[in-house]
Amino acid sequence: MRRLSLVLLCASLSSACDDSEGAPVVPPPPFTQSYPDAGPTPDGGSDPTPWACQRQAVVKGAPMSLLADLQLAMGRATTSNERTQAIDRFVEQVEAQGGTPLVSDASAGRQRVAFFARGESARDTFVAGEFNEWSPTATPLSQVLDTDLYLAEVEVPRTGPQPYKLVKGGNFFEDPRARNVVWDRLNRNDVGQFNSLVYPDAQDPTKGRLTAWYDVRATALNDARDVFVYTPASYDGPGCPSLPVMYVHDGNESITRESFVDAADSHYKARPQDSAVLVFIALPSQDVRLGQYTFPPALAPGWPTPRGDDYLAFIVNDLMPRVESGLRVKTGPQETGISGASLGGLISVYAGFRAPEKFGFVGTQSGTLFWPHDGEVDRNDGNAMVVRASADPVVPVRFYVDHGSPSAGCTRDGEQGADDCQSNLQFVSALRNKGYGVVHVNEVSGAHDWAFWKKRQPGLLCAFRNTDAKECGL
Repeated sequence: MRRLSLVLLCASLSSACDDSEGAPVVPPPPFTQSYPDAGPTPDGGSDPTPWACQRQAVVKGAPMSLLADLQLAMGRATTSNERTQAIDRFVEQVEAQGGTPLVSDASAGRQRVAFFARGESARDTFVAGEFNEWSPTATPLSQVLDTDLYLAEVEVPRTGPQPYKLVKGGNFFEDPRARNVVWDRLNRNDVGQFNSLVYPDAQDPTKGRLTAWYDVRATALNDARDVFVYTPASYDGPGCPSLPVMYVHDGNESITRESFVDAADSHYKARPQDSAVLVFIALPSQDVRLGQYTFPPALAPGWPTPRGDDYLAFIVNDLMPRVESGLRVKTGPQETGISGASLGGLISVYAGFRAPEKFGFVGTQSGTLFWPHDGEVDRNDGNAMVVRASADPVVPVRFYVDHGSPSAGCTRDGEQGADDCQSNLQFVSALRNKGYGVVHVNEVSGAHDWAFWKKRQPGLLCAFRNTDAKECGL
């Protein structure tokens, strides 16, 4: 039985063997701990070679030749432990060389693609995509020998980026080992989902791309969350530029409700000089949003314990080092922004006052700036961020503030159509009285909703890169 299983494994990997023969030897792009777009050139020089930074070279899955290597290792293995060790090495190599799925060389006669999952939970898992008309049962992952590796190898035409998902029990989900993703364009009016990509290098070069970092650990919060890195079209340009970076809260919803990625693509196409890397930070769950986006004291007894300081510690201590070491981004507060909508706007303003040495620009859209100063419900104590703007020493931070308001003026926060305009107007006034640079946008009849925040997103992105509001038409 074992001999037959080895024959079946070899058959499933035969195309990988074919691809490895006679293929041109191309040195792999350099890579760092987190992402292969940064780091030194192979010869240690300062100028990156073309293949070291451009989309067609670094934005792809791991090579199919790794399956051939696995085949040889499995053929030599005589024990279950040795087979497990071979699979461990295979998975590590896939991660280091581009993630899943594995793809044939573009010059190969047959464009073979391999998908895999590992662990007992991978049993009865399928892969679905445009290549099989999104069938939830047509392409199963089959167990390899007596191991915990489940694999499917299929032909996928290289006609453009090919979206796919894994499927189990009829439920579709992202491939957790795939780095390159796109929004699946299904607005669930909640946290959305992504498609993983085959041939991500074939995406429209005039638009940006998304890289998924799944389960990024937050030390101070003792949890993990997904992060989606948007790199604009210019990032993949021949000049291999380093770009400013903006950290964006509600990272999943910002992309899958009313796509901020679409807004960024449109703005950066019109004004490529404003291009920046956008780091969309998702939440572990919506249940922790109120706690992680607020600061002491708690709003009232029984409300979640404020964890905003721990959330900012995650960004500064865990996430920023990974971004700055693994991506071509500029560093320093003047090249670094932080932004969000609603509670995301509140925590962004808090971050600006709390860590001006890290964030030189703050963007808040319909920010929850009525958050009280002393934690007492319905107490008119000036609102926490208004108090800080008025009373604290000036910090070197520029602000962008937008919100909506009723057509007949600004009513009190919380009233129909107010979009928290009262506290936002107070905050803008306090900033200007202290001499801060601030761009203010009041959209009459603008609602507290993702569609309005997306519409105003280009103004925020422009203000991040330009100190003169007139440059942005604001």
